[in-house]
Parts: sequence; C-alpha cells; structure tokens
Amino acid sequence: MPCWPRPGSTRHRCRAWSRAAKRGTLRPGVAAELGLTASTVVAGGAGDNAASAAGIGVAAPGTAFLSLGTSGVYFVANAAFSPAPELAVHAFCHCFPDTWHQMSVMLSAASCLTWLRGLTHADSEAQLVAEAETAGDDDRQPIFLPYLSGERTPHNDPRASGVFFGMSHDTTRAQLARAVLEGVACAFADGQDALVAGGATIDRVSLVGGGSRSALWAQILADTLGRALQRHEGSEVGAALGAARLARLARGSESVADVCFAPPLLDRFEPDASRHDRMSDRLTRFRQLYRTLAPQMHAA
Repeated sequence: MPCWPRPGSTRHRCRAWSRAAKRGTLRPGVAAELGLTASTVVAGGAGDNAASAAGIGVAAPGTAFLSLGTSGVYFVANAAFSPAPELAVHAFCHCFPDTWHQMSVMLSAASCLTWLRGLTHADSEAQLVAEAETAGDDDRQPIFLPYLSGERTPHNDPRASGVFFGMSHDTTRAQLARAVLEGVACAFADGQDALVAGGATIDRVSLVGGGSRSALWAQILADTLGRALQRHEGSEVGAALGAARLARLARGSESVADVCFAPPLLDRFEPDASRHDRMSDRLTRFRQLYRTLAPQMHAA
C-alpha cells in the first residue's frame, strides 16, 4: 500500500504499512459466500507495480525492473524514502518492511506500437517489430516522441504530444516502427536519469511486460540505457506471482529473501559500445526536439 511519511517518522510508517503480514481472517459470512473457511488469512497486499516487483525478485535496494506495457514503468527498490517531485519521480513504501521504491512512469510505451499498427494497417505488433529489424541502424530514420497521452516522468506535461520528425517520401513503415522502438527507449533513458538524479542506485534491471517479448526492443533499450537488461521465466505474470508470494509471507515465517527471489534467468542483453554511441546522439536530438516543440504543444 503506498504511503507518505510524516516528518521524522519515515522508517516507522514504512515498517507499519508495508509488511506483508497477516491482518486477520475472513468473517464467517464472507467466508461462506466465497466457499472458503473462516480461518483463511487476510494479508496486506500491494499495488500492481510493487506486486510485480515481488514476483520478479525486486526486493533488495538497488534491484529494479523496467516494464514495457501499455504504459512504461522503471521501478527501483530503495533503502530510504527518496522523493523527487520536481522530476515527477514517484516515491512510495515498498510492500516489504523497511524498504521503499521509486518509479519513473511514462504514459505510452508498448501502446505506441499498437497505435502505429492501427495507423498503418499492419497485421500485428509482431509484424511491425519484424519490419523494424530490417530497417537497421540508419541515422536517417525519423525520431519519434512517444507522448501520445502527454507525459509524466520527467516532464510532468499533460500537453506533450507525439511527434514523428524527419520523414521524407522515402520513409517506410519499417522505419516508423524502428523510430517507435527507439523513441520509447529514449523516454526510458529520460526516466533513468530522473531516478538517478533523485537518489536511486540501480544495480540490476529485469525486463517485464508484453513488449519484453521482443529481443530487438530489449537490445535497443540496453544500448540506449547503457545498461545490461535481463529477462526471466514467467515475467509476464509477475504481479500475480507477487501477490501469491505476499500471501505466502503472511501465512508463514519465511523471509522476503527466501520467497521473493528472481525467477530463472532466460537471457541477458548487454549494451554494445558502438550502438550506445549512436543512441546517445539520437537521445540528444530527441531531447532537443521536445524542448523546441514544447512551446508549440502548449500553445495548441
């Protein structure tokens, strides 16, 4: 459950509210209605992202996950409360005792690919990703600002809008798809910088969400962030697994480390030095483009 600290009492309140512990049992009437026994334990739960963290093993400070879902989340476990409201970084209690977390949130991530599928009448998002792979690393590809629903971290700008910049008569659907993958990766890089500026230490990052099924997108993210990313078995059901793990913690006497560990590793994506240099240049242009266009977005 998210909570905010009172001055001078951050550790106490996080300990009180974040513990995955038994809170009681079901009322007899409720138990009968559900077909359960009255001894069924009611446990403290978590929001969707904190539950995903429990499922993917992001419990110790410095561990993190990046979620490529409809929206995009970069979630980091922390040892202390580290708010950064000026950068639109979220800071809450984790679902474990004496642990906090920060989140960078972008409002459109994999949904940008769904939007492009509808716009270009592609058969599927998978087709677009396959076409994007054929586009290669051509620097003449357009730059995409993925702000189709405004943006949260780090701009906190509801009037930010999506942009394709640099198109010509020769621009193909494959290049647009590649631009979308790279644009979302650049927005995550903005989020990563905001998290670090807000005091986060990031040691290990797992990749989750529907978009994580694409090895191409995973590699683009690793190259853009300059950071290794890893995928785990069952990452697509991380939140459900995390809720079950919290219930297990509440039912028994096991430790968080014993229960909320990372699932088996599937693969790992290391950043490539030359591609990182290329994406650093495109990231600079990405940021300049937003700064240049923001006044026009606000005037619209």
